[in-house]
Amino acid sequence: MVKLKLHVVWLLLLILTISVSAQEIVREMVTVPKADSGAITIDGLMDEPEWTNAARADLVTGTGYNIWANKYYRESLAEPEFDQLFARMLWSKDTLYVFVVIDEFVNDSTGLFFPGQWQGDQLFVSLSNRLADNMMGWYDGNVYAAPDGPYHFLIIGEDVTLNMGNESWIPDRYQRFEGDTVRSFDANDISRSAVVINEEEGIWAVEMAIYNPNVNAQGKIGFNIGGSNGSQTAFDEFEDAYQYYTWQPHIPNDPWGDPLGNGDPGFTNLANADYWAVLYFEPGDDDIIRQTMDVPMADSGAVIIDGVADEGAWGDAAHINLISGTGYNIWANKYYRESLVEPEFDEYYAKLLWSKDTLYAYIHIDEFVNDSTGLFFPGQWQGDQLFVSLSSRIGNDMMGWYDGNIYAAPDGPYHYLILGEDVTLNNGNESWIPDQYQRFEGDTVRVFDANDYSRSAVTLDFATGVMTVEMAIYNPHVASQSSVAFNLGGSNGSETAFNEFEDAYQYYTWQPHIPNDPWGDPLGNGDPGFTNLANADYWAMLNFVSTISSVGDDGGREELVNDFQLLQNYPNPFNPSTTIKFRTPKATQVSLRVYNILGQLVANLVDNKFVQMGEHTVQWNASSLASGIYFYELRADNLVQTKKMMLLK
Repeated sequence: MVKLKLHVVWLLLLILTISVSAQEIVREMVTVPKADSGAITIDGLMDEPEWTNAARADLVTGTGYNIWANKYYRESLAEPEFDQLFARMLWSKDTLYVFVVIDEFVNDSTGLFFPGQWQGDQLFVSLSNRLADNMMGWYDGNVYAAPDGPYHFLIIGEDVTLNMGNESWIPDRYQRFEGDTVRSFDANDISRSAVVINEEEGIWAVEMAIYNPNVNAQGKIGFNIGGSNGSQTAFDEFEDAYQYYTWQPHIPNDPWGDPLGNGDPGFTNLANADYWAVLYFEPGDDDIIRQTMDVPMADSGAVIIDGVADEGAWGDAAHINLISGTGYNIWANKYYRESLVEPEFDEYYAKLLWSKDTLYAYIHIDEFVNDSTGLFFPGQWQGDQLFVSLSSRIGNDMMGWYDGNIYAAPDGPYHYLILGEDVTLNNGNESWIPDQYQRFEGDTVRVFDANDYSRSAVTLDFATGVMTVEMAIYNPHVASQSSVAFNLGGSNGSETAFNEFEDAYQYYTWQPHIPNDPWGDPLGNGDPGFTNLANADYWAMLNFVSTISSVGDDGGREELVNDFQLLQNYPNPFNPSTTIKFRTPKATQVSLRVYNILGQLVANLVDNKFVQMGEHTVQWNASSLASGIYFYELRADNLVQTKKMMLLK
């Protein structure tokens, strides 16, 4: 039982961005380890060794409180009526494992009590890989949004349910077919579960394996634990023993503290998802380590989609240099043209910004203009084409049908196909729709419209060979502290080359690539187009970060910038030694590790070491390793950044 003096001050940042007045919420971040998919038996026991290293949500323990609870008529309560309340989390591809233990007091005022919905003990387990979307606020669990979310499971006694099996009114956007306005939803469709109850000791254990399509290495989802506490005794006395509690938000070691000032802990599980924690899925030894990139926030009105990108906001954008004066970050294919020395671009780059539920992308392609190339748009599979790829379901892959996977939009994985001025989904062609993406009976073939999910503008200058594409792309997972997968690719061709070879379709891709070796084949399959058109495993991860400000004691504005920075190693490529630098804005624990292209750990350069604020330098000698691509990863304060480097011997 907790016996603490509650003298902890909790700082809740209610932040205004420079250009907007909306509140910027800083979510709890939790790193979740990977488990083998066959290692966890869903039996309600938590006796597998993997749980020992699981991520933790400790709401009530012998050392403190991380819970916001409500007394509900019972002002004499000194603390919530739990001996302990905690959750543990693990993951395998597309599956989150959750184990929740509730150990209630057993006395004359409480004890496990399951009379039904809205009355006694209940548990909410909440998930979302659509952090830009919120609950509908109808206290029905938002179950029509499952499995992507935001939604929650409602667990009462042995019953693990979605809205207790009751029918739910379905908002227009979630209706799957004509007349689909009211339906009951089954938790067994998206989860496996086991419950163990010991009423004598007041212990309630719930174990779940929950399908979520964004659970994969380096993915992120929103997550929360909450519920209510009640007893027969309290219900008889007060006619209401429904005492809400929640894990997020809370004031540490002040369980009755009200961080939102609305008196309602249940609000942040049942009606609002803004404060849920973010789970980050730590890569396992066999996982691909994706390139990561921090993307700054922009005011939603600061970017005009006109193909020009001359607004000031673009000056702070994330920058992708596929081809520049300093090197290559591209994998291309010569396709019959062995005489090519380099890809036929003078310059190729992209810029990225975000605002809530929108990714802004500006792509600048500057082709050579000579007798062998130049902008050339004869149509699909023939000349110049651009693919812009997104996914907030990195546990899912492309169907592999080279149709853009467009039926998976807007969550993904899917890509836009851009030919000249035409920004399309599959060039306006009909697409066969797999079963899981069909929205109504007979929905097997359909044409998809890019304008349903994006706004775009294209500029073309055939004289100079310059093409620019500017897009505002809707994605429901684009929000602060979230991540989505992203890639750029396409093909390069010309009329001259087409006439000569009858095939000038030269695939290229941003990810994966070997730095400064544009013809290098990182996968050994000779096909750069594979990783845009048929496979999403290597797409980069975009981390959405905010530069936010608050008013200081002097009335002036101070910048609160998340500037943990992992810098590019130098030299790069290197043989056999290189220098890695990173910066921390505060004293904290850090780890710096190196992985090979298969995701295997090859060096532990900094092992969970406490470092002071500032810039830090690490030397690495790779003389014992083979030439190839390596990834170095910084972990600090629940943040993860990864970069590529190339060892050439």
